Amino acid sequence: MSQSPIKLKETPLKYVLPVMLVYSIVSIIGVLHHEIFLEEAQQLTIGRDSNSIVDVFKNMLYEGHVTLWNSFLFFITHYISARPIYMQVFHWLVINSTVFIFLRYAPFNLTVKTLIIFGCYFLFVYSIISRNYALGILLLFVCCILLANPEKRMIGIGFLVVLMCFTHLFYVFAAAGIFMYLLYYAIRKKELYWRFAVFTALFLFGAISALIQSKRIPADATVKAVPGLSWLNIHDLAFAAKCFTRGYITMPAVHQRYFWDIQYIQHFPGVVSLILALLLFLATLWFLRGSRQALLFYIPPVGLLLVFLAISGLAGSRYFGMFFIFFIAALWLAHYDGVEMFSKNNKSFITKWAPQIFVYGILINQLFTGIFMYCVDFAKPFSQAKNTIAYLTVTHLDNQPLLVDGYDAGAPLSAYLGRRVFYLDIDQLGSYCVWKKSYLPNPRKNLMDEISSSTYANSFREFILITNRDSAVNNNEAYNFTRLASFEGAVIKGEDYYIYSAARK
Repeated sequence: MSQSPIKLKETPLKYVLPVMLVYSIVSIIGVLHHEIFLEEAQQLTIGRDSNSIVDVFKNMLYEGHVTLWNSFLFFITHYISARPIYMQVFHWLVINSTVFIFLRYAPFNLTVKTLIIFGCYFLFVYSIISRNYALGILLLFVCCILLANPEKRMIGIGFLVVLMCFTHLFYVFAAAGIFMYLLYYAIRKKELYWRFAVFTALFLFGAISALIQSKRIPADATVKAVPGLSWLNIHDLAFAAKCFTRGYITMPAVHQRYFWDIQYIQHFPGVVSLILALLLFLATLWFLRGSRQALLFYIPPVGLLLVFLAISGLAGSRYFGMFFIFFIAALWLAHYDGVEMFSKNNKSFITKWAPQIFVYGILINQLFTGIFMYCVDFAKPFSQAKNTIAYLTVTHLDNQPLLVDGYDAGAPLSAYLGRRVFYLDIDQLGSYCVWKKSYLPNPRKNLMDEISSSTYANSFREFILITNRDSAVNNNEAYNFTRLASFEGAVIKGEDYYIYSAARK
């Protein structure tokens, strides 16, 4: 590594701004046409229905998440507006800031950068869906800029790392990679030991705090994890390997309803998935082979994320995409050691064209996946919660007693309604889901039994029932039910809604 300060090569604004303008317009149109669903509404309603930042921390007990994103949502919902669109616009500002930084400062050619930002992760997964991932990517990319000259910026990087750790557990993994990167740098420049000591203290503070928050989930939570080292088996390792592969090769199952998290590649046999993941991993290492520091950054978060996925069994394109994000950051950092994505010194046909075929093949695949995801979300309601509440508002039924059947489908309704709702499943008022096993029994309770046993329901002669179960409502000796409207065809299974008026006989 060169010991002299590195001068960042900024992409001229005359190239950046036109691409940025197109991205901003496309992304805001996508945001305005996207209906938030459970995962987005869950965090919004936690922020909205918390009385303080301390309350946010308490209300996230069953989440297994750190609190920075929800803290932002607390301030937005309390001091700006609790309407979902304000969360979405805030998220849009975050991802657009991230994209601008990437276009301006990332050391890749403009074609590669354009393909990346219009791929599935920046066009849909981390853009249209309002979650905490974009905030972490923004912080990571800012760290990549500062790591060009870490000698004077090491403590500032430390504070950014703390924020990363408070954004999501996955960014604790990235922070571990930055720690390894700077450890190697500090060893080579002994006069930086005191600054590295301060950075290390900040990193440990953020990482330990995040791990404590992530592990405080009560025993009765629905979250499950493989105990001990029992994940070291072919099944769980193959699952994690598939996740790594799916982070790069995005092939959506176009005929599946839940298009954004279902991919053809997940149906490959376990052995095939392991081999394919190994080849992909070796290919990414090949790109970083000229930079020890970039390798030290890249390997820890990839390894930690693989272990996390093997232990938790969680699946989702937002998880898989982190492998790709780590690789982008590692390539960025490798540039500071003089490593280029496409070396101009390669004279042979294979070494010259194979890297370009690999990179552009993956990016074009992700481009078409992103366009597909964007178009499907534009054409179809992601959740029917927004349309359901709009119907109730237009017909002035929102002022009547509202009873919701479908505990894990109620948060989006509460978010668009702007207040808590009564959940028949738990027989109490609520908004965000508390992930207790007793609150989410399998199979679900009989709807008519829930109504009959509810003191709250029986205190009204008439009420409005919203359920996500079709054909679960039947007239009985106590109530007459009249279907008023139905909203079907949501992308998210379980977020179709059926509205009934209930009148006691």
